[in-house]
Amino acid sequence: MNIQKAKITDLKTIISWVSNEQACKMWAGPWVRFPLRIEKLSRDIEFTDNNSYCYTNDESIVGFGQLLTKENDLLHLARIIVDPMKRGKGYGTLLCVGLIQIATQKGYQKISLNVYRNNPRAFKLYENLGFRGVAEKSSEEMCHMIKA
Repeated sequence: MNIQKAKITDLKTIISWVSNEQACKMWAGPWVRFPLRIEKLSRDIEFTDNNSYCYTNDESIVGFGQLLTKENDLLHLARIIVDPMKRGKGYGTLLCVGLIQIATQKGYQKISLNVYRNNPRAFKLYENLGFRGVAEKSSEEMCHMIKA
């Protein structure tokens, strides 16, 4: 198992995990529209090989996530997704831990993320990793969390 920089062609696999409009919104937020197409998705999520990562297992992709610069001292964890056939096995935690390590190696002390409140499994995962809600940046629908 390892985390490596994603390639644009990896998006084909990621797209196959997003089966409907609601799943698309839960993963990528309200600005990315379903159905997904590689070229449009790569633009919509500002994909680069320096901000997008795949978690792999024996040459297959198990998860995907991004690290986006928000401020000089803040990196934002975004678009975390695990293969639906492999969920519930701890891969999401391992992916996030690996992304946090990459952020730390890059010198970032603070990491933020957004999570929909109606996604309790993800919410719990992030809390277990030390993220805490920031009330003034949250809404009824979404919680903005930070790990400092």
